[in-house]
Amino acid sequence: MWAPIRRSLALIPFLAAPAVEAATVTRGPYLQMPSPTGMVVRWRTDVPTTSRVSYGDAPGSLFETVDDPTLTTEHVVALTGLTAGTTAFYAVGEIGVPLAGNDADHFLRTAPPPGSTEPFRVWSIGDAGFTGPNLNAVRDAFATFNGGSGTDLFLLLGDNAYISGTDEDNMEAGA
Repeated sequence: MWAPIRRSLALIPFLAAPAVEAATVTRGPYLQMPSPTGMVVRWRTDVPTTSRVSYGDAPGSLFETVDDPTLTTEHVVALTGLTAGTTAFYAVGEIGVPLAGNDADHFLRTAPPPGSTEPFRVWSIGDAGFTGPNLNAVRDAFATFNGGSGTDLFLLLGDNAYISGTDEDNMEAGA
């Protein structure tokens, strides 16, 4: 006859799931391809995640979402069906985990409707590949010219980062 095996719960090893670190936004978020009814929101993360953009009328009131379940580090989410000439606040992250936004600094404004006579201010700049006094002087001159008004569209025409063209070079140049 054999005796039943008795085990103490203290002796049975518990297998714990490894701690999952939250992703970090390493670039962006930034906006592309504005239209009267849409905007593309982009950002980069340090590890592959799903993509979610939440948006709404005010920070803390982001009740609309667009999700992409594809795992990626280069997140590109198109918002469509927006109203022309309006402001929306947004947050980016992975599905179920916000990573950036949902504050007064993360907003978009859709383009005015076609044929609108509403003022639309564009700042277009190129060859801004080096940081320093010259680029700062251009920025300051525009701020003075613009008189504190908001800029509706900022176009970078190219040569945004010299040296090696790394993300660090781009961030220093304001790209």
